[in-house]
Amino acid sequence: MKKYIITIFAGMLMASCMNDFDTIQVSTNAYTADSIAPPTTTISSLLSKYASTISNSAYQAITEDVIIEGVVTGNDISGNIYQVVYIQPLGTDGMVDIQKPGISVGIKGYGALYTLFPIGQKLRINLKGLYIGGYGALPKIGQPYININGALRLGPMNANYTKTNIMKVDKPNPDCIKVRQLTSSDLASSNISNVTPMLVCVENCEIDDAGQPFAVTEYMENNETYSVEHIVKLSDGGRLTLYTSTSASFAGDTIPSGKLTLYGILSRYSSTYQLQLRSKDDVIIQQQ
Repeated sequence: MKKYIITIFAGMLMASCMNDFDTIQVSTNAYTADSIAPPTTTISSLLSKYASTISNSAYQAITEDVIIEGVVTGNDISGNIYQVVYIQPLGTDGMVDIQKPGISVGIKGYGALYTLFPIGQKLRINLKGLYIGGYGALPKIGQPYININGALRLGPMNANYTKTNIMKVDKPNPDCIKVRQLTSSDLASSNISNVTPMLVCVENCEIDDAGQPFAVTEYMENNETYSVEHIVKLSDGGRLTLYTSTSASFAGDTIPSGKLTLYGILSRYSSTYQLQLRSKDDVIIQQQ
């Protein structure tokens, strides 16, 4: 009888230990810096200083402490955005400043950046040891890499830099997110550097190719399609390219017809505006 009781007690201990183990939460703070000094400049000032480098899709090393702050407005939660988080400046009211563009922060080595850097998370970034430049003239922080053609391009930083160069400030605050309502006048070619990258909203719009998937992988001889583009027609007559990765979780979903409200990151490649949905939740079907 004693042996039976001891066996049961041992089993209870094991079950208790297993339950405790299952509920352990791993802090994502272990992957970011504990402390970084206050900002030394603003995102806007940084973009102005390196405007020529960015517009020429070149890059430049930062060799001294240059510290910026911004809040995350876009990440890789659906796979449509890859190895990048977008940050934008905050205004004096603590809300996203919709009159100023942000910057893309390239990071590789993590399978889910959105768990580290959710929407509304304020980041303080020390650029020392990193590079600033342009990818298709879009402002970016990262590191150089050699592409398949042997050319040097600005890509994402290695994961270990998040432990030394990026600090999370306070807890995520999605309530600080403001969105710029996009109009055709915003999409003037002369305005592209003033509004990219930026979280925007397009109301009363329609997407060409309704009824087709957002993106599907198409295999052709010696070629693989990694993204698909569709045209968004604005209510005031403007047009915008919707860029969707074939790796997005909603890539095979059907493009809805009728009037829509779209949210997403307004980006660019060279002189072409691109809208990237952060997830399928950024597509809202309006009541007919």
